[in-house]
Amino acid sequence: MEDDLELKALKLKKMMKLMASKKNEEKREELTFEEALKIVKEHLGDRGDEVLNAAIQQYPEQTRKIILMLAVKIVQDDFKGKISGEALLSLFEHLGIPVKIKTKILYYKKGEYKSIGDLIK
Repeated sequence: MEDDLELKALKLKKMMKLMASKKNEEKREELTFEEALKIVKEHLGDRGDEVLNAAIQQYPEQTRKIILMLAVKIVQDDFKGKISGEALLSLFEHLGIPVKIKTKILYYKKGEYKSIGDLIK
């Protein structure tokens, strides 16, 4: 008797998860890439747009899917706050997408910033 109740409870939980995942897929299908990109860009913090643009250039197909998933999570209020560039870069690395960001190292000398390349010359 007790086993039957536990089994029914597990089946109910599983059905609820399946229904929720179907709703997520429906919302994902409803959003176009441009809408999803706009939603995600509104929630980007410092240097997040730079990381996102680099990811789109380097891995367009994978980045499209990730943007759609992030937009769905933002729309469903599963995610709040700003996404920093560091967090976005970490997400891509965690998913196996090594996004390369163009960086510069500058030094300050006599009131102006110069690149390391100028120092070496």
